[in-house]
Amino acid sequence: MRITRRHLLAITAATAAVGTIGAAGIGVRWWDQRPSAPLAALSQEEGAIVRAIAGAAYPATNAIALDGASANLDVFFDALVSHIPPVSQKLLKLLLHTLDGGTVLTHGATFRALSTPDRLDALSGWLNNDIAEIRSAAQSLVLLIGMGWTIHPEVAPTMQRLHNCGYGA
Repeated sequence: MRITRRHLLAITAATAAVGTIGAAGIGVRWWDQRPSAPLAALSQEEGAIVRAIAGAAYPATNAIALDGASANLDVFFDALVSHIPPVSQKLLKLLLHTLDGGTVLTHGATFRALSTPDRLDALSGWLNNDIAEIRSAAQSLVLLIGMGWTIHPEVAPTMQRLHNCGYGA
């Protein structure tokens, strides 16, 4: 049998349809995960994603020994997310899953499963991405998580010393 242009078009359309159905199925699974105790809005998986991103975005330093992954920022983020409208909650949760799963293609594993250097590389790739929507989404997420980081009881005193503008007063 000879492959014609019609065959190629049919194969292309079928491949696109299967990809769309698969992506829709994954999106539906991610879209509305139920919260897991003790979290009020996030599932345990989403909390783990937040901790992984927090660890990459806020590593331990000489000035602040506590890294973001150990600071329980998933609890802060959960409280923040539980006070926003339901659609925005779902979109933030979808963003978490998208970022976590997106590294499978670029780094061979979910963001949570990556080594620290690979997490830093992936986070840097998001924050400096040429696509404005990816860059803005990653920057917004890191900023929201960072709100919890800067007010953490082990971090706030250092921030107060660094910012002589009434921080923490």
